[in-house]
Amino acid sequence: MTGTSDGRSTVWVFGDQLNRGIGALRDATPSSHRVLIVESTAKLVGKRWHRQRAHFVLASMRRFVDELRAAGFDVDHRRADSLRAGHRDHVTEFAPTEIVATEPASWAGLELLRDLDVTIVRSNQFLCHYDDFAAWANDRRQMKMEDFYRWQRRRLGYLMDDGGEPVTGRWNYDDENRERPPKTATPWPDPQRSRLDDLDRAVLDDLPDNCWGAAPDGTWATSRVAALSRLRHFVDEVLPMFGPHEDAMVERSWHLAHSVLSPYLNVGLLLPGEVCDAVQDAYDEGRVPIA
Repeated sequence: MTGTSDGRSTVWVFGDQLNRGIGALRDATPSSHRVLIVESTAKLVGKRWHRQRAHFVLASMRRFVDELRAAGFDVDHRRADSLRAGHRDHVTEFAPTEIVATEPASWAGLELLRDLDVTIVRSNQFLCHYDDFAAWANDRRQMKMEDFYRWQRRRLGYLMDDGGEPVTGRWNYDDENRERPPKTATPWPDPQRSRLDDLDRAVLDDLPDNCWGAAPDGTWATSRVAALSRLRHFVDEVLPMFGPHEDAMVERSWHLAHSVLSPYLNVGLLLPGEVCDAVQDAYDEGRVPIA
């Protein structure tokens, strides 16, 4: 049976776009848009996931569903054999006037949206869109990370003076960031942890048998609130000691003074600009040395 449209459009949110400020969701309102989030069985069983990674993605998706519902959105959170099947079933039930989605991070996802005639909104999730990178790289004979880094600093203004130069006159401090770590001490703060709850346990029960590795221990935040707490912890407690041993590896610490924030950037619980802004503020306030 085909549903009757209530005049609303649908914003289709993928599992790595879990932020109200990203793309198509940024201007959506509960009165004008319904939200579709699909848990794809094909994606979950299509490869062997580490148990902590699979839990992180699914738990983050389900908490984002809760966040959207608390904000008043009607969320169609459905499990389906595939993303395509989830889209089909959603259209059959709700007959939205239009389905809009933020440009996905994968080429396969982009092709799927085009094939389904979904309206695609340019992604603002990261600080450099691939079109911007292509324009920068277009006429270059050689590609150097240092050149890209300086272009980004000038374009975005981080740690730059009013004249478009680095605040201290130097672009990097690599020579100060290659110290040997202490031989026995472990001075680097442990990452924050969250207590697992009923949602976490339900996700673990839903994971396929082919997942491998240790069960989650709360290291990885699965909500926006917890991810922001991880960011504050990093900037306040960890970043000031990051520089000297940034290239080191030791058996007694798997994280040293690294941020451990990349999972949250990858799925949208944090945005790169938020991290850069927090670091800029800490430097401006004299809480983090430039190196």
